[in-house]
Amino acid sequence: LEAGRMCNNGCGYDTASSTWEGDHVAANGLPTTVAGVWVNPEYMVPRGPVADACWENTEPCPTWKAANAANPQFRYYADAGTFSLCYDTRILDAALVTAGTITSVTPEVDYSTLQGVRCISESLMTGISHCTELTYEAAQAFCLNYVDPNGVSDYRLPDTSLEAGRMCNSGCNYDAASPTWETDAIAANGQPSTVAGIWVSLKFMEPAAPVADVCLESAGDCPAWKANSTNAANPDFPFYRD
Repeated sequence: LEAGRMCNNGCGYDTASSTWEGDHVAANGLPTTVAGVWVNPEYMVPRGPVADACWENTEPCPTWKAANAANPQFRYYADAGTFSLCYDTRILDAALVTAGTITSVTPEVDYSTLQGVRCISESLMTGISHCTELTYEAAQAFCLNYVDPNGVSDYRLPDTSLEAGRMCNSGCNYDAASPTWETDAIAANGQPSTVAGIWVSLKFMEPAAPVADVCLESAGDCPAWKANSTNAANPDFPFYRD
């Protein structure tokens, strides 16, 4: 709605190019075409990222790298003085957990699903595992309201793979993600028997962020836009006009 209220206000941004990545650059050094306008990560709600940054093994990190053939370019990292063993510091080109990879990022998980919860302390840069799977909003609220036995209260969902990795091996079996989590049986307590990983904040996906083109480049009315043959690929798009 916010992006749409700025349609037709100039710069040619109502028209997005399907070939913008390969289109030539203008004489002024700027792109001749764009994919749309930048929008903030909250644009993707009610879906967000779930991450499995951890290796479920106590062997040295180089062994982990060699064993992770599905993601051969994964960078690995281990912190001294924390629970973590080896964890993945690559995000943007990570394969999905459904590909059967050892580590993964699943960027668009419905916020209503139940996933693993780990909260990291801003001051301690270590964290805790909560062994009851929660929805995204419930996980976010749990972390923000959590106070540890020492009175530390600055907990939140992890923003980066480094933060998620520092909580590897901290409990609740969240180091292991299931490639079939969507169809795995529910446990006797009504909770998922497996998860895709742990909830992480929307910042986790930076520097990748969404770009949107919500505008119709026409003076026709909205029903005509909906019926327009060029929009056949998105036949169920709702339309709105202020």
